Order: sequence, then C-alpha cells, then structure tokens
Amino acid sequence: MAILKIYNPIVADEERLDLLWFCGIDGVSFTSVDEFIQSIPAEDDTIDLRIHCPGGDVTEGWAITDKLRATGKTIIATIEGQCASMATIILCAASVRRAAPHASLLIHDPYIPEYTLAGAYHAEDLERIAADLKVEREKMLSFYVERTGADRDVLDAQMNAGTYFGPEKALELGFIQEITAPKSAEAGGERRLTAEEWNAHNPKKQNNMAKETKKSAIAIAFAALGKALGLNTEVHEEKVAYDLNTADGGTITIDKPEGEDPAVGDSASPDGEHKMPDGKTIVVKDGVITEIRDAEGNEGDDNDDPDDDETAQALEQANNRIAELEAELATAKAAAKTPEDLEILNLVTVAGGIKWLKSAKSNYKPAAGTKEPGKKEGKTGEVKESLVAKRLRALENKEKGDE
Repeated sequence: MAILKIYNPIVADEERLDLLWFCGIDGVSFTSVDEFIQSIPAEDDTIDLRIHCPGGDVTEGWAITDKLRATGKTIIATIEGQCASMATIILCAASVRRAAPHASLLIHDPYIPEYTLAGAYHAEDLERIAADLKVEREKMLSFYVERTGADRDVLDAQMNAGTYFGPEKALELGFIQEITAPKSAEAGGERRLTAEEWNAHNPKKQNNMAKETKKSAIAIAFAALGKALGLNTEVHEEKVAYDLNTADGGTITIDKPEGEDPAVGDSASPDGEHKMPDGKTIVVKDGVITEIRDAEGNEGDDNDDPDDDETAQALEQANNRIAELEAELATAKAAAKTPEDLEILNLVTVAGGIKWLKSAKSNYKPAAGTKEPGKKEGKTGEVKESLVAKRLRALENKEKGDE
C-alpha cells in the first residue's frame, strides 16, 4: 500500500518555491503527486491517502483529483486533521473515506483572493470574473453531489454558509463513511503505554503540527508579494524523506531527514516485512515501523570466537612494540648531542673527518711560559684550555676508545 500525504497547501509548481521561501512550508502540486504515482510498483493496487490540508489552488486541486482517479487503484482516504476547500475535492477522489474523531471539514463558494485584484478593472472584467466563479462553483457542487449522494440543496446551503463541520456531519452528508476509533482504545477506557512501548517511539517526530496549520491564502499572498518585488526565490529544498534499497531490489521510504537511521516509530512505506542487504528486517505496519529485527545468526554471540583470541594477541604484540619504541626514543633523546657538539662535528666532517683529525694533531710541546695553540692565559698567568680544544680532545679520546 502506497501512502500519499496531503499535509500542506495545494499550490502550482511555480509557487512552491515562493511558499517555501517566505513561509517555510512546502506545497503540494500536481507534479509532486504525479511523481509519487509514477513511483508506485505496478503490483501495488492501493493508495492510502492521508489529508491534513487547508486547501489552495483550484486548478491544481482538480488536476490532482483527476490524476488519482485515473490510476485505477483503490484509494482509501483518511482525514487526520483539517480538510478544507480544494482538499475536500481531493478527498472525494477516494472510494473509501473516513475521518479521525476530531477532524474538521470546510466546503465554501470559490473566490478570488484579494491580493490578485490589485489594479484597475472594467465592468466587463468583473462580469467575466463573476461568471467564471459561478461556473467553478457549479462544477464543485455537482462533484460533491455525485461523490457523496447528498441532497443538492443541502450541499448548496453548506457551501453558502462556509463554516467548518465535524466528522459526525461529514458522515451525515456522505463525505466520509466511517469515523475511525483510536487504536489505543480498549474496553474500559484508554490504555496507558508501558515504559517499553513509550521508549520504542521517537518523540522528535511529534513537533511538526505548527507548520502544517498555517493558512494557504496568507502563504500564497507572501509568494505573490515576493514575485511583485522581483525577489530571487530560488532555494534548496531540504529532503525530509529518503529511500532504502531492500535485499530483493525494492525500496522502502523513511519519512525523516536523509542520514538518520530508521528507528521504531518512524513513518515509512510501504507496509510489510522488508529484508535489508545487511540482513536486518524492517517491519512496517499501518505506515509506521513497528519492529527492526537483527540479521539471523547474530543473536546469542559469545566470546568464544577464535578470531577474538587472534585479535587480542595482535593487540598485545602491538602494545609491546610501542613500549620498545618508546624506550628506544628515550635512549636516543638521552644520547642526543647539543647544538655546539653538532657544530664542531660538522666542522670536522668538512675538514676531512677522523683521518684529518689524526693527521692534523701534533706532538709539539710548547716551552714553559708560552701558550699552546687552542689555549689561552688566565688572569693569574695559568693557561686555560678553550672550549673548542676541549671538544677536539674529547673526540680524539673517544676515537681511541673505539679502536
């Protein structure tokens, strides 16, 4: 069963971006519904139509209604909240219609929004507009009579009144055939959810009602204003649903932003048990994920797997090697030469290395009272060895030790 949600104002394609830009609401257009219908598998012969909509564009509403009826599929419609204006026309496209206990409906005479009448009109222009409205009203009234079976005069009076009515009157007028009962209701009253049942649902998905209740007339007015001002209304629409491929080549649609993993309590379609490529099974019932089963054979795992032992051994060897490297690093740091040592070694290397050092040394013994090369006389007359001479002598001694 494919689930089609009419949860936003009905608008033409060119107005969808305007509506999203100015009001943060995505509209429902003929194109979006057509794309949904084209995605339904051929063997799926039922459309679950869910409505919470304030109405909107007359032309788009008729096009959506005709498109749904042309599918030849069984259409089951449920009013989940508001069903007003052109949304009631789409409702009547379904052969099975029902409403929630607190749903509300509204049928009224078609009208031209005030913001579209800005400008000068001649008498013949106003007469043409009035004639068009009368034709449209007659078409809507005839469709209501055909689909509900109610008396024409009664429906005519209700359209003239233009007031909301509840599911009881909708049942009386033939707009619905059933008022749905809460599934949580049991004999003796409502049943409270257990802690486990409450935790199994995602409360983050319950905060979208405010956006859905904004009036379409105000939304479209802002859109028209944006066009009149020449504003750039190009926006990137955030995807609020994504598809997952199943193991058998099918798809399952998850009603949440892409990137978030499916969870129990999420809205999804179609109903049934869907085995995923990773072996898990996602169970969807009445448009909601009721269970996510792990792949068979993954339950009851213990720690006796031989691969676990090999992994532990490899980890221990890696830790030992890290300790050895740390010790070597500490030794290297302790033996590291100072900048002065490196400068002297570089000078010796440039001059010819140890061989040059051996050939350059002399057995000359200076006479008393003279200064030896590389030494200088102190204040009291004693001869002090320079830093460079000390370094050279230390290198020479080290070389002798190595031999």
